[in-house]
Amino acid sequence: MDLVGAVKGMVDNAHALIETVGDMNLDRLGETCGLTAAQAAAFNSLVTLAHDATHVVNRSMIGLREVLECETFNPIYQTFVHNAFCVDGVSGLSIIFSTTLAMAIFSMMMITFRAALHPVQLDNKAAADEGAEDDLVMYEGGRGQRGDEVENE
Repeated sequence: MDLVGAVKGMVDNAHALIETVGDMNLDRLGETCGLTAAQAAAFNSLVTLAHDATHVVNRSMIGLREVLECETFNPIYQTFVHNAFCVDGVSGLSIIFSTTLAMAIFSMMMITFRAALHPVQLDNKAAADEGAEDDLVMYEGGRGQRGDEVENE
């Protein structure tokens, strides 16, 4: 037996029992249950409250079932999934691709500029001459250390 059928049977049985007890007049209710008139009136008001509560539970279950049916839930789910994957997902991937490409280009430029600005050390340079100010010369718009093939300006 499925859950919906079990809940419906429980609500129907509770409703029938409460309706039977609630339809009794106070004198008959007092005789059947062995209650005084005041206790029978209190019990009758309790049964009336329980009757109304079963109607609320029944309406809530019907409303929940209608909300969770495929006809109502599936279009909402399809809309959100379609927007997430087809609209926002594609635009997100394009943003990720463009930022990664920009990072790669600027990283290569940074490495290239760092290599161009770093002074070149020549192997045949004497260790004693290192650090002398006249070792640095300008050639072709760049900076380097004096070697055999570079002349001082």
